[in-house]
This record gives sequence, structure tokens and C-alpha cells, in this order.
Amino acid sequence: MSTAAPATTLDGMLAAHAAERPGDAALVLPHLLGTRTVTYAELQGRVEDAAAGLLAAGVGAGTRTALLVPPTADFFVLAYALLRVRAVPVVVDPGIGLDRVRSCLGEVAPEAFVGVAKAHLARRVLGWCPSAWIAVTAGPVPVPGTTWLRRLEREGARLVAHRPHTPSARRDGTPAAILFTSGSTGPPKGVEHHEDGLLAQAGLVRDLYGLGPGDVSLATFPPFALFGPALGMTTVVPRMDPTRPAKVVPSRLVTAARRTGATVMFGSPAVLDRLGRGAPAGTHLPALRQVISAGAPVPRDVQRRVLALLGPGAQVFTPYGATEALPVASIGSDELLDLPEDGICVGRPVPGVDVALMRVAEGPVDALTPDRHVAPGEIGEVVVRGPVVSPAYADRPDATAAAKVTWDGVLAHRTGDLASTDDEGRLWFAGRVAHVVHTAAGPLHSVTCEELLNRHPAVRRTALVGVGPEGDRTPVAVVEMLRGARLTAGVVEELRARAAADTRTQPITTFLEHRSLPVDPRHNSKIDREALGHWAARVLA
Repeated sequence: MSTAAPATTLDGMLAAHAAERPGDAALVLPHLLGTRTVTYAELQGRVEDAAAGLLAAGVGAGTRTALLVPPTADFFVLAYALLRVRAVPVVVDPGIGLDRVRSCLGEVAPEAFVGVAKAHLARRVLGWCPSAWIAVTAGPVPVPGTTWLRRLEREGARLVAHRPHTPSARRDGTPAAILFTSGSTGPPKGVEHHEDGLLAQAGLVRDLYGLGPGDVSLATFPPFALFGPALGMTTVVPRMDPTRPAKVVPSRLVTAARRTGATVMFGSPAVLDRLGRGAPAGTHLPALRQVISAGAPVPRDVQRRVLALLGPGAQVFTPYGATEALPVASIGSDELLDLPEDGICVGRPVPGVDVALMRVAEGPVDALTPDRHVAPGEIGEVVVRGPVVSPAYADRPDATAAAKVTWDGVLAHRTGDLASTDDEGRLWFAGRVAHVVHTAAGPLHSVTCEELLNRHPAVRRTALVGVGPEGDRTPVAVVEMLRGARLTAGVVEELRARAAADTRTQPITTFLEHRSLPVDPRHNSKIDREALGHWAARVLA
């Protein structure tokens, strides 16, 4: 048993696993018609060489570095190398759109740009990162005018052989990474994560789900996949486009899980829905003991379909949180599927994280005082306190002031989400503050209303939007039907009857059919209610 002191950084955790289990598989990646395995020793060796090369090129402590590399081996090498030299990786999901990527990068002004050839082409054509004075190309193809990662690693290997690099401490107040939100409810914002916060996230995920050496993680979301090597797992990247998770081919997930003996899988609700609906007949994945899904609520029917593919004792876990604080709460399917189908339960707060429900307030709030707490059973804004809470948005003081609040002298985060609690301390998600429809009869909460309407057997999902003046909006339920079904007059009458039978939905009398509800670009699961509101207004005009 190792007696070494615990690692205090993610790159240190990787180095410790590489020293203890150098021949174990760290990564299993798509390659030609099969897969390629990267051992812990190979990954750590490349990280050390890349780190030395980055330092020689001028990328060091505090250097903001845009990282636009898909989940290949180069992605893991560069991410851990940037952490090792105490640079600040800036991660933006390219799926949010080229204009938004440009805006995000322009906002935080990275000094270095690391990307594949396609990203460098976009940088030059679209004017990304004019502030970057160091450019590194990942992937098999070098780009003129940039430093090729392969060459940078060779130079780094020479330097490491001469004098190994010892990581320094990170500068006080400097974030370890800047991760942009998906922008599903407003412009994307760069979330500053510090070293202790990332460690807390990794530790909570490890302890909540019992992850570690011996686990094989089928990871369909790159940010989550990045924790795999630090936790000692074998991380399997399936053959898919990570910017379009709702387009994943279910049979590829099944093949990857079977070939590698995956024990845990992380996927957005859209990935789980595709897997549950499209897995080949007779699919059975007995080694896959737990499936973890976040990014949006996971409908119970989706969980049941996925569980049907797994062995006895397997569970679907749905952690709740946000880019600014994750995880916050969690619940497993064993508990969830026994609860009344009266909404979306996201579970109890995880160890070390405190949750309060605050009366909805516009604008900044300095302190969460006792008078701001809602009464038991009432809906309020979710406020989170704990080590996983990020301290600020990068270069967005106004946004930081609006989202942060002190709670008994400790910094806390206002999530912008609404929830209530039950007698067991479980949180029941009610939607976003921004999505409340204020009618003459009172406020309607999006998810609470939608969950009731979604129970109709011909409905796939619904979205509640408001049309008309503020404070006196007409609530409209936009309906996406199951394949082969239509929103007929009879179905509308049935939905109206369902709405009328519950005080939470009684004001809803207008229903519109939409072929496919628009969703967020990152998880392909969060409904874009703002876009649907504009659409509904045009239809009803």
C-alpha cells in the first residue's frame, strides 16, 4: 500500500496513479476501425513532455489558454499538461455556435490558443483570440504559423531528460480553469474554478458513486471524462460527435461498453434516451452497474428503458448541479422510481454541500438572511454553499454580483433554479426562475406544469411559455408528440382536462404542436423556452 501523501492537484492525482499502476489502461479511444489503448505510463509521459514543451514556448503559471480539442489522446495530454504548468485552460463547447465561441474567447482574452487544425482555421477566418500570441496545433496535421504538439513534446522530452520539471504552486487567486456555461438561459459565462474546487468535485463524484481503480468509464461528455484518469479509472471514449450527443448511434455505445467491460457510463439525458430507444434487440450489459446522467432532468420512462438493458442491482443516478457548482444533490433510480410521479426529484444534498431555498428576488442580494428563506413546502430559488461552489465569473463582475450571496459569512451561489423540499429533505426541481410564466392568476412554474402534461400517453414532452405583456401572460403549452402521433382536437381536450384537474396547471388552455422542441447545444436536453416563446407568439399573432 502506498504511503505517499495524497495528491493536491488533478495532475498530481494522475501522476500518482501512473506511478502505482503504470501498465494499466488509462484511455481507450476510437482508432481506425477499432480502438487504441493508452496506458497510465504513456499518458503521464506525454503529459510531462508536453508540460515541459509548453513552458519552453511561454505557456506557464496563469497563462489563459483556449483549449479547443476534441476528446482524443491529445485532449487529455494537453488538459493535464496545462494544469501541470499551472496555466488556466479556457474550455468552450464549440457546439454553442461559432459566433458564441468568438464572443466567449473575446471576453476572457486568452494569451495562448491550443486547438486542432479546424479550430485554427476558424480562428483565422473568424478572428478568434486576437490576444493570443502562442498557438499550438493538436492532432495529426500541423498548421503553418503554429507549433505542432508533436514537435513541442519532442522538445519537452529533451528538456525533461536534462532536468525534470517540478510543478510550482498556483498563484494566489488564479483559477485553475475557466469553463463556459452552455448559455441555455442567457449568454454563456466563463466560470472560474480553483484547484480546491476541482479536487472537491472529483472527490465527491468518486465517493458518491464508489469510483476508482478497476472501474471502466464509458464517457460521452468530455469535461466529465477528464476526471477519469485523475480517479484512476479506465476512460473509454466512444465513437461519436461530442457536440451532438442526441445524434449518437446507440449500437456504438453498446459495442464500446461490451468490448471494454464498462462498469459506469456518463451521458446526458439525450444520450440515455437514444440508448434506451435504439439499443439493438437483446442488448444486455451486465457489467454496467451504474449510469450517471446530468445536464437536465431525466424522465422516468427514459430511466426505465435504460435499466432494462442492465443487470440486477444496477442503477441510474441523476446528480443535480450546474457548471458553477457540481454536484449539489443526487438520487438513484432505486429510490426515485418508488416516489410518486408528481414532478422531478433531484435527491438530497450531497455530503459537505448545503442547500437553501430563497425567496425569488431580482438583482443582487448581499446576504441570505433568515427572512429570505421560503416556508417549508414552498418553491424558492436554490442557493448552494460548499467546496464545489465556484467563486466568480471571469471578467464579469456584474454577473458575479448577481449570482453570489453570503450565507452566514460564507460565499454561496444562486443557481437560478427553483425547487421545493419534501419531508425527507429531498429537492423537487420546479424549473428556472427565468422560465416562470407570470399570469393574471399567479405564477406558473415550467417543469412543474410540464411534468403533469407529459404524462399523456401520446406526448413525448412539453414546454411551458408565456405570450403577451409581463405580469399578464397567456400560458401556452408547446407539445412535441411521440413518433406517429399528432396533436388532434381530441388530444388537446384531454390535455385541457388534465390541466384543469390540478391547481398548478389550471390556467393552461392553449396548446400548440411543435415537431421537435429546440434544445441546448451542450447536452441536447434543456429545452430552449425563449426560442419557443417567440415562436408561439408568431403562431398566435
